[in-house]
Amino acid sequence: MELSQSYWFVGASWDNEDQTPRFVAEGIWENGYDDKYSDVVNSVKPGDLIAIKAAYTRKSGVGFNTRGHTVSTMAIKVTGKVVKNHKDGKRLDVAWQTPFSEPKEWYFYTHMRTIWHLRPGEWMTDALIAFTFENKPQDIDKFRNAPFWRDRFGDIAEEDIRFKWTAFYEALASALLAYQNDRQPLVAFANQLAEKYQLSYLQGKDLDDIDPFTFIGIFNRNQTVDNRRAIANDIAVFLGVKESAPTTFEAIPLLNNQKSLFFWGKETGRGEHDIDNLWQLFNAALLLADDSPDKGIETFIGTYDKVTNHKGIRWNITMGLFWCRPWFFPTLETQSMEYLGSLSCKPDCTGPKRTCTGDEYLTLRSNLLIRFSEDTFPVHSFPELSLMAFSRDNKVMPKRSNAWKTVVLERIRDLCLRKQSADFTRKEFQDNYLAELAEMFPDNNTPDMSIDRTTQGLRDDGILEFVSAGQYRWLEYDEDLLDNEISEPLLTKQAETYDISNIQREGCFIDVATLESMLRTLRDKKNLILQGAPGTGKTWLAKRLALALIGEKLPERIKAVQFHPNMSYEDFIRGWRPSENGQLTLTDGPFLDWINLALKYPANKYVLVIEEINRGNPAQIFGEMLTLLEADKRTPEEALQLTYSREAELVHIPANLYVIGTMNIADRSLALVDLAFRRRFAFINLVPLYGDVWFDWVRSNKAINDGILHVIRQQMVRLNNAIAEDSSLGEQFQIGHSFFTPAKGQDIKDAKQWYLQTIQSEIAPLLLEYWYDSPQTAKEHIAVLMGAV
Repeated sequence: MELSQSYWFVGASWDNEDQTPRFVAEGIWENGYDDKYSDVVNSVKPGDLIAIKAAYTRKSGVGFNTRGHTVSTMAIKVTGKVVKNHKDGKRLDVAWQTPFSEPKEWYFYTHMRTIWHLRPGEWMTDALIAFTFENKPQDIDKFRNAPFWRDRFGDIAEEDIRFKWTAFYEALASALLAYQNDRQPLVAFANQLAEKYQLSYLQGKDLDDIDPFTFIGIFNRNQTVDNRRAIANDIAVFLGVKESAPTTFEAIPLLNNQKSLFFWGKETGRGEHDIDNLWQLFNAALLLADDSPDKGIETFIGTYDKVTNHKGIRWNITMGLFWCRPWFFPTLETQSMEYLGSLSCKPDCTGPKRTCTGDEYLTLRSNLLIRFSEDTFPVHSFPELSLMAFSRDNKVMPKRSNAWKTVVLERIRDLCLRKQSADFTRKEFQDNYLAELAEMFPDNNTPDMSIDRTTQGLRDDGILEFVSAGQYRWLEYDEDLLDNEISEPLLTKQAETYDISNIQREGCFIDVATLESMLRTLRDKKNLILQGAPGTGKTWLAKRLALALIGEKLPERIKAVQFHPNMSYEDFIRGWRPSENGQLTLTDGPFLDWINLALKYPANKYVLVIEEINRGNPAQIFGEMLTLLEADKRTPEEALQLTYSREAELVHIPANLYVIGTMNIADRSLALVDLAFRRRFAFINLVPLYGDVWFDWVRSNKAINDGILHVIRQQMVRLNNAIAEDSSLGEQFQIGHSFFTPAKGQDIKDAKQWYLQTIQSEIAPLLLEYWYDSPQTAKEHIAVLMGAV
């Protein structure tokens, strides 16, 4: 398969009716939505390969032991090639092959959305493409034993299987769904459990209704393991669940005993439809996880957003979703959020009460799945993430003496950035964060007083200013705004696809196989240096390889910097810089900015292009980041403290950030590159290319006559041979084709004059520098070049 090829996996179901037969008969594919995917559809190109798929789950009949777990499955119904894009966001003309008599089933690596755009380059992607379009079998064993699926489906001895409790929780949730429209038996049974186990939070409360999350929460509160197991067994008998209740409850988050209900009483703030909404979310969650992801996304998002507006609902709802389907949904209670912060994977939080919206929650889920697939990532599933969050040393209640200062300052920052103002009041802060801090520090009986003491301490430290009674000003607000200007630009339309064919059309004279090898090396090594003589197109190619890696024409995901002898660690990574008020402040450099952006958007690829990378001192400029550049150290577990570090901060380079450097090997003033630095990069040599590809491209794109082009090729081959044979120079000093490849937008009206001008202004000074100890030699070569036309 070619790295430059694009592949599309698309749905074909509208209103529960399969459109595949019609699409095949009419030679088309249509987008069934009026308000979604139009820009994506418009980006499909003629020649792209396409397949109609349907996503669902299975528990049996898959040819391997599922151990009772659901397996994400994708049926491939028919494949074809795109013939025409009507650019209306709706319709493609497709040359379909004969549909498969029985859909081909693919397992594990599937996709929730209606349209899935794939490019080769990763092993899972390559395997799916080969299965779909080349009729190659899926290596089931490789997928079963990949990190994300190994605990459920891998070749693990029975005694070594972790998270066995998940089967019980999933079965219990499935059985509970039958009570959505007849909840009184659940209410009666919950009251029985309250009396039997003396559950004071339910006793005497005149419970008249109950939601599924509260019901499951009856045995997921802070109580003895024996009590939890006993209650779970009673519930299993009541619901007819055959799975054994857990003997251990590792990795399972617990409700706060003081807040064990997901709804309030009718007199204390419960909305008329709150419990109905909770059941709808429960139903939508199971539909999304178990049935047809293509259909369930919008329903889930809508009900999730409705529920998070309820009184008493915050991150606890994600805990409930995790209980129901722990392999599908992440839990975002306090411990897990703290751990996600250490992994630089926290969600965006634009929902009510500083929570995430349903879309942001699913986006976080998708981002985590991407990270889980990285071998070097410290966790590979949602149960494992929860386990690590609960077992790590620095849990939610840090034992550091400055714990309150850290968490209060984080929330001051959040409040001010949301208000877009440095000023805030004591009441505003407590209204927004008092309940959260009380939950974080349950042993503290006076969290309001602790907040007041902490703000006084921050005032003494010069971080806050006391404005008037109950009013404060955050003095670092303007600096933090600058730190947060780096963000993913919002795209108003789908970007144009970009691949190796684009590079060649734009004037690259390297063959496709070599370009694909370069791109593959960049994917695998993550750090690449293009080195070559002057004029071999190093920077030009670096930026286009970056676009081909990204797969779309998104120059905003490429940052270019240039090293020079005065470049320092403080310029590139982080250092103290004067602010507008004259004080020194820690300022992030371009590399750290790009790291933070890549961490925030793991589904995107970002590239840093460093021009003239050997013109500075790379090992000194990168500092401790030199270690983190290695492909196998792109993980939070390898994170290091920076030379200039903020409190409790560890930094790692994510796997979706790539570095391309350019190196001029003909500059005598540059020292050899440090070997430790060299070991972290793959090196590719670029050479002058005056062959037929160059000749034809310049002639057709710039209308330069054959006569001048023959002269250029003949003279530059002669000159480069002389340079290569000179013992004081060598091949690294040869003159590249860029000097004689007119730039985009450059109109050549007089080819002869253009040639002579290039010799006089660009080639002649270079030759005089080359033969500085023999100027006569340089002049002789210049004379031959000038006299050739």
